[in-house]
Amino acid sequence: MKLTTVSRKHVLVIVLLLTSVYFVAQIIIGLVIGSLALLSDAGHMLIDVCGLVMALLAISFSQKAATPKRTYGFYRAEILTSLLNSLFLILLSFYILYEAYQRILSPSEIGGYPIILVASIGLGINLLGIILLRPYTKFNESNASYHDKEGNVREEKNLNIHGAYLEIFADTIGSVGVILAGLIIVLTKFYQVDALISIGIAIFILPRTWSLLRKSIHILIEGTPSHLCHEEIKNSILNVKGVTGVFDLHIWTITSGIYALSAHVVIMDNNRSREILQEINSILEKNFKINHATIQLEPYHESNKI
Repeated sequence: MKLTTVSRKHVLVIVLLLTSVYFVAQIIIGLVIGSLALLSDAGHMLIDVCGLVMALLAISFSQKAATPKRTYGFYRAEILTSLLNSLFLILLSFYILYEAYQRILSPSEIGGYPIILVASIGLGINLLGIILLRPYTKFNESNASYHDKEGNVREEKNLNIHGAYLEIFADTIGSVGVILAGLIIVLTKFYQVDALISIGIAIFILPRTWSLLRKSIHILIEGTPSHLCHEEIKNSILNVKGVTGVFDLHIWTITSGIYALSAHVVIMDNNRSREILQEINSILEKNFKINHATIQLEPYHESNKI
């Protein structure tokens, strides 16, 4: 089944509504019973809501046509929202760690049964969100989408949706942790476990969020996509018959699954320029899934021998 932009939007809206309703309920109950574990989980839910909203906005922006001022359109909206989402979640995690430390020093009595009930509902909602989003979020740069020769967009494993999925997955683990905290409180009256579980949730999400943040920054500074080797691509072009040199080779990501390349290629025979250019573009498309290539052919002379 083809995962269309329309279906992505519908799934995101459904998950957003479920997450928003549960967030409101969780924050109210967390405040009433004074559970930091519930409040920290609610904080993650808030970031989920923000991430889902930004994912929807990014999809809408990416559909806007390119303009003379924005020649690539609004594809980078996905990466920018992913960056903001990561920053918000990192800041929230550090805040939770600080609050948890304060709770360990000064524990307060908390009801275990409300924690178990609320967290169990959250676990069900998170699992449903994972099931709905999973087909759209298996982000892997080596098999991500791209534009084909006719200009059609292949299915995109969206980095921003991947971020929202990552947060929901973390919340699922967090919900399990909160349920365990509730059980421990009911059975042992060890109230510090509420703060300890909050610390565990924050520590669990930080490395994954940091990874997403690094990917977003790498794309924004136009680094070479991690699954593509600069030297391998250069050698592939050099192996084309009639090519004697390649210089000023740049490879970057426009947005998830859409890659661009520019290079100066030195050729021996200008009469074969069209044939050589077609072969280079074919290699880039078939072997590296690069469909936005700008190749400047240069006549051979000793000064550009490479």
